[in-house]
Amino acid sequence: MNNNINRVPDKNVIPTKVEIHNTYFIIIAFCLIFFSDNINLFSAQPVRLKNADSLVGISLENNSVRNFIGNVVFEQGEITLKCDTAIQFIEANNVELRGNVIISKNKMVITSNWINYIGNSKNAYAKNKIKIQDTSNTLIAKRGEYNFETNIAHFYEDVSIENDSLLIKSDELINNTENDESVAYGKVRVFGKKNRSVIVSDTLHHKPKDYFILAYGNAGLFYIDTLKSDSNKVEMDTLMIFSDTFFANQVKDNEIYQFLNNVEIIKGNLYSKCQKAEYTATREKFELTGEPIVWYDSLQLFADTIEVKFPNQKIEYIKLHNNSFSVSNSDTLGIGKIDQISGRDIDIFFKDDSISVLISKEKAQSLYFITGEDGESGAQKSGADSISIYFENNDVSNIVWKNSAYIEFYPENIFPLSLNEYYLPKFKTSYDKPKRREYPKK
Repeated sequence: MNNNINRVPDKNVIPTKVEIHNTYFIIIAFCLIFFSDNINLFSAQPVRLKNADSLVGISLENNSVRNFIGNVVFEQGEITLKCDTAIQFIEANNVELRGNVIISKNKMVITSNWINYIGNSKNAYAKNKIKIQDTSNTLIAKRGEYNFETNIAHFYEDVSIENDSLLIKSDELINNTENDESVAYGKVRVFGKKNRSVIVSDTLHHKPKDYFILAYGNAGLFYIDTLKSDSNKVEMDTLMIFSDTFFANQVKDNEIYQFLNNVEIIKGNLYSKCQKAEYTATREKFELTGEPIVWYDSLQLFADTIEVKFPNQKIEYIKLHNNSFSVSNSDTLGIGKIDQISGRDIDIFFKDDSISVLISKEKAQSLYFITGEDGESGAQKSGADSISIYFENNDVSNIVWKNSAYIEFYPENIFPLSLNEYYLPKFKTSYDKPKRREYPKK
């Protein structure tokens, strides 16, 4: 027998620092374990019955269970729960709500045919279609859950969230109803209501109060300009932009998009690839960087930076900055006969979507294969501080050389077997043109 069990501590014995430290540690550890295991016992309010047409009480494994039928109403603080029938598990503080379920708190309303409500955590789980309606959004899915403490909704399968400006559809969505932020996953599609635009991606972050969208994973933007349809076919003059990731700041009168990595752009007859693009919708302007390439009809354009402006849905200009190069591979010229022009900068201006003038500036060079009335006649290589080429009906009408100009002509009969001996030093070409994507459906 242990004689120390009932011994009164000696008042003259002072505990050592180690003993005091160990005692405090045991007390703190006990408190942490106790409170972590029982925190819901102190914070949770009981779910209380307010009304029911009939009541049936039974006991299952020492847990009181009550079955309510007809006009059932429960309350838990500010939360009101209504349904046709309910099963209440009193000790667990849970309620199964079935038939015309409505759960409301302030201006937020959840509806479903079946919801399991966990009173201790204030979590509502729905397995068969759920809908949340608040002051700004309507959120619908086949199944999901909502927590009234965190204001977080987590929805799955055929998810949609809609407000007065857009509709988001996805496979999965997390939404904070308090700050109206959402994260959507899997086949995400965002349909604009105030403009004819659609955003697609694998994942999308949306912060409407900040006018901010982040999309990544096969991210794309469709911006419809005009729409023509008949019974068999739909034709759209649509701006299409795809990339690995893009950001959108959709502030009114300053709508800006930034696209990163593997960017592809299609706008009418204009196709482009680059690693970074910034699109200012309100100014109808693109800035392309990261090895940009632009295809326009028979033209291929290369530079460190390329600007494209198209007010009123028509191209006004394409400007190439630094290491600029343009090639034109016309089917009528023959194999290897590729017209070329280079310079530090190249400006191309349009009229009615056709080139009106091309200007190469600073150390400008050109190579053109000339076709006379009797057929192909030779190649003309030239250089100057600037070269301006004017067009009419898509054909060259005039060429102007300014300062330090030179012109060399090579007749057809002296062409070598390899025409690239005449090519300009910075010659390049690419046939990896982007392909149009299918417009997403709701």
